[in-house]
Amino acid sequence: MNPTNLSEAFILKTLRILFTLIAAVFVALVIPLGALVSWGMAGICVLGAFLFFGLMLLCKQKQEEEEKRARHDDLTDLDFGNEEKKDEKKGK
Repeated sequence: MNPTNLSEAFILKTLRILFTLIAAVFVALVIPLGALVSWGMAGICVLGAFLFFGLMLLCKQKQEEEEKRARHDDLTDLDFGNEEKKDEKKGK
């Protein structure tokens, strides 16, 4: 992995944690806001929780794709000695 992939992975992991914490705060505020202020405000908190949960899943999916691509790139660089056999088959 090169340094840009590491920094991107760090940023995505940080965003996932941040979005999870924000979603948890919204979920924690639903009942108190609904009971003290209005249930409309509680509904807004539920929508906010779903929004940040979705953003967290989006970052998770992006991070997994980057890791899968990096693993694939690492494996394609490996040589298992099959190149000689492929060259022999092409020549015959």
